[in-house]
Amino acid sequence: MRPYAESDWVALRVFILCQWGSGHPMADRRIFDWQFRGFGHERLAIRPLLLFIDGELAGFRGIIPGLYQVPSPKDMQILPGGSLAMWMLREEFRGKGLGRIMHDEAERLCPVVTGAGSNPETSVPIYLQNGFRLLESMDRYLAVLDLQACLAHFGNRAAELPSRACGKNVRPLAPSGPDPAFLAEIWERSAFEAGFFSLYRNGEFWRWRILESPAFRYETFVDPEGSGFLVARVEPLLSTGGAGFPPSCVLRLIDLVPAGPSTWLGAEDAPFARFLGRCLGWASEKGCIAADFHCTSGVFGPILAKAGFARERDLLKGDIPPLPRLFNGGTSPGRPINALVKAPGVASFERVYMVKSDNDMDRPRRLDENGQVLY
Repeated sequence: MRPYAESDWVALRVFILCQWGSGHPMADRRIFDWQFRGFGHERLAIRPLLLFIDGELAGFRGIIPGLYQVPSPKDMQILPGGSLAMWMLREEFRGKGLGRIMHDEAERLCPVVTGAGSNPETSVPIYLQNGFRLLESMDRYLAVLDLQACLAHFGNRAAELPSRACGKNVRPLAPSGPDPAFLAEIWERSAFEAGFFSLYRNGEFWRWRILESPAFRYETFVDPEGSGFLVARVEPLLSTGGAGFPPSCVLRLIDLVPAGPSTWLGAEDAPFARFLGRCLGWASEKGCIAADFHCTSGVFGPILAKAGFARERDLLKGDIPPLPRLFNGGTSPGRPINALVKAPGVASFERVYMVKSDNDMDRPRRLDENGQVLY
């Protein structure tokens, strides 16, 4: 077993295509190199792990290196760590404890370990046995921006979502070019000061995650009145309605960062709610028919409700949400996104800020034959 090196790419690409299926986006080197590069001063030491048996690649344990802000009794600590993404052994070597050996090495490398979207039937039981804290489902918030289009795309259950009460007098706010240093400054005096456990979203983080993404284009909205900022992306919907079906898209909110630490501690923040409404106004003008946001903490629930969002779990029927969790890629509603943490001093997910992009839940799932992102 040893860390991944660039010279392993050809063998690893074959392994990915064989184990996860042809066309898997991580077989695109641009996307793989970006995701597993991560950020932070330990990113050269914290690397994905490869297991070889008789000289042949037999296992992969993906680790995305990063820095984490970890509350402590005295002060906030900045610790290196990794987010777990993609874990596989060739079938003939399963059941022999080799996967656990790879995972133990990942934990040895990382003082802080997180995960999201893990399989409840396979990897989650192992994480729980190793002392991880589990949140079975991040809160997901939904907003309908065009009810008739949502009914046409997603069916009658879309009507169960409340109409967005933003009013026609709300002036849409267009995104601006991201300034990583500025975003890091806002983060430092809000989520960091409020004492939340999270990836440490410094300037290097924002450059890596937003500016250098080789696949998705992320939009950054900054409130000119100073209430905070939002990172999102527009996801086109692949038409399933045949010829003449109107093209549509959805807005995937990725990072929600109010500027005041009091907001992170549960204070009302009407200016930030108005700011979100203006961002949704821009999205509606661009053809977005719905929006969603995932987060481990429920602290933003009241703000999102004021902006026109409803919490998915308040509208579930069985496990079927009113809008699909995977807007593209089949008729399955998709699993809720869970979250896992192993770090000192983390007692409650209510003061943990993890969103779907913290792991590999917000990377392309399907490319076309030319390597361009479909969704």
